[in-house]
Amino acid sequence: MQKIIAIADNQKKQEADFNKAYEHMNEKLEENTRSVIEHKESIDKCLKIVDEIIAENNRLSHKVSELERKIEDMEQYSRLNAVEIHGVPESKNEDVVQVIKDVGKGLDMDITDSMIDACHRLGRRSEPGSPPPGIIVKFVRRLDKEELLKKRRVKSNFSTRHMNLTMDQPVYLNESLSPTRRRLFAEARKAKKDKGYRFLWVRNGKILMRKEEKSPVIQVTCQADIANL
Repeated sequence: MQKIIAIADNQKKQEADFNKAYEHMNEKLEENTRSVIEHKESIDKCLKIVDEIIAENNRLSHKVSELERKIEDMEQYSRLNAVEIHGVPESKNEDVVQVIKDVGKGLDMDITDSMIDACHRLGRRSEPGSPPPGIIVKFVRRLDKEELLKKRRVKSNFSTRHMNLTMDQPVYLNESLSPTRRRLFAEARKAKKDKGYRFLWVRNGKILMRKEEKSPVIQVTCQADIANL
């Protein structure tokens, strides 16, 4: 009888220990569940903050791009009356204004002092044997700049001999482009060759392309425009 009672007591003790262990395990499970929920809420908050930061970064990047575009447009606008002349040899103690007058004379256009706002030679290239630095001239009136470029387009074979110089080498006149637009024009020139475009030109600071004679004119404003040709 005592053995039966001992067995019953031992069983009750085991059941009590089991129940205690079960309750402890259940408490731990609830504690872990709460911890998981708290971690999830914390992660959700972090992800929300990251999303907000990404959105703000995108907004600021867009704003910076817009500001850069406006600055670029302003810089290009300041060059609307300017022409770059390349191919004219440089002489010692030269009078750049007189050189510009000689270019005008060679193109049958009378350029006077009052028409010129400012002019100077561009920076010298360091490579030996490089061509002479170009000349940039800013006219007082845009009409005079456009007239000079028009005269150059008419006289397509214009060279130093038309300026009464002894050598005979081509002289090129182009609209003055900002550094950013100049790089874009170089990329467009490469794309013109690679993608079989026939026409590429600049008009009032705008880079324009045309596939064929009657194809629509495409304005190149960024790298994406070149990629989409």
